[in-house]
Amino acid sequence: METPPGSPDPKLSALLRDLGGQIHRGNESLDLDALPLPTGIPPLDRVLGGGFPTGRVSEVSGPASSGRTSLGLALLARATAAGEFVAWVDWADAFDPVSAEAAGVDLERVLWIRPTELDAALRSADQVLKAGGFALVGMDLARTGASGTERPRIAASAWPRLRKGAAAAGAAVVVLSEARVVGAAADLALELDAACPRFAAAPDWLEGLDTRVALVRNRTGPGEGHTPVKFRASRNAA
Repeated sequence: METPPGSPDPKLSALLRDLGGQIHRGNESLDLDALPLPTGIPPLDRVLGGGFPTGRVSEVSGPASSGRTSLGLALLARATAAGEFVAWVDWADAFDPVSAEAAGVDLERVLWIRPTELDAALRSADQVLKAGGFALVGMDLARTGASGTERPRIAASAWPRLRKGAAAAGAAVVVLSEARVVGAAADLALELDAACPRFAAAPDWLEGLDTRVALVRNRTGPGEGHTPVKFRASRNAA
């Protein structure tokens, strides 16, 4: 049966429905002027153009003990100090409230979610974004790159859905991983080198980690850059 003249093509209508929020009409403008979420680490914020973009999905990847967790705590501390509410989806089971509080995180403003399944972690982030009211939704998926295990497969539809949710909520979604899992769907991607431990002269104990952070993708600001970063030691300096 032919489509009557002037009627929308059913195939085109189905395609537009499936693409949903990925389509922007010519008279729509993306909110590129939204204030970024700073990390409170001056050299890193300079490279990022002010911090992590809000309404977008970002990814921070690096090997164990590269400073991933320290960067996550710095971001949480800065956001909660500014009076924001944040959510932390801890599939890696690496969040330590004692270390977080020592890093300056206001735990009263943190929703800590501890899913045991990867699918549940992704659903939790989606539900938090739909609920609204959170400036930051962090997702620690570092176990996805754990050595000696098969990396779990993440459905390709997961990231567009989270990007749509982040845009609607105006929240910064930041994914921590050992190897990049968001890939081309990330609006911003940072890669951390293996960190060098920094020891205090006396007594001889771990004072912090020195690492190099490289900006390898940024759709909303400076395209490339890198900077050395010094993190203070914490219990879980991943």
